[in-house]
Amino acid sequence: MPTRGRPPWVWFAAAAVVIALGVVVVVRLRGPELVDVGPPAGRVTIAGELTLEPASPIAGGMVAARATLSADRDITLTRLTVKVRDESGTSHDFPALENVTLGTEARELVLRRRFDTQGTYTYYLTYQLAGEWVDLPPWQQVTVS
Repeated sequence: MPTRGRPPWVWFAAAAVVIALGVVVVVRLRGPELVDVGPPAGRVTIAGELTLEPASPIAGGMVAARATLSADRDITLTRLTVKVRDESGTSHDFPALENVTLGTEARELVLRRRFDTQGTYTYYLTYQLAGEWVDLPPWQQVTVS
């Protein structure tokens, strides 16, 4: 039975379009599929905090890098250090610690060095395990005055 001079299939087609658009909107608003971002099999997860003391160092003064770290299981890292790069990319790394043991309980490690030159430096924690170096974000900056 025609309604207002249009055949019934027109109304069915319009309803199908509205339903299809509704499905698209719901799917889009639902958000992306969640993907597991856990560590690959055999990889260790290390979490913690890295700070420098003093927070505003002066050239020639001693600087302590304090790392409070834990791991998802007991592990011994071959080496652990704080990599430091100046604005030109030159390396000013802290001396590395060797055979660092970590477990599920937080552990504080302290590395020390002097920065003889004023400038802005980028620093981050890195460790070596099974011959591979792994850099841990975040990359932070400090200005030595």
